[in-house]
Amino acid sequence: MSNKTEFYQRFKEQFAEREFDPKETMKWLTHDKIITMSWGFQNPIAIMDSGLLFKVNGHHHKGWVLITLAWNDTYTLRFFSHQFKETKEKVTDVYCDLLQKTVDEEIEKISDYSH
Repeated sequence: MSNKTEFYQRFKEQFAEREFDPKETMKWLTHDKIITMSWGFQNPIAIMDSGLLFKVNGHHHKGWVLITLAWNDTYTLRFFSHQFKETKEKVTDVYCDLLQKTVDEEIEKISDYSH
């Protein structure tokens, strides 16, 4: 079984929370295009309307990011290696207006940057 197939099975069993609109989440995630581009953002995939998965190549994290929506209307972020074998980091209770900032802090942001 491929790593992606295993990941999708794990997603249904372990990560899926509630359904949401991935297009709306993409708007929150990419509202400042320059920040999003700095992550090496690529391959966004909506997973069963319960997750948004994308690949990044940032300063702090290189691999995959999974965004799910919790029942309290906050996002949960999980950061995976390239092979989906382990969750490297998990961030919970992220409000929509802080989504891009929070992802940026985990993936790319360096405190010396002025932007």
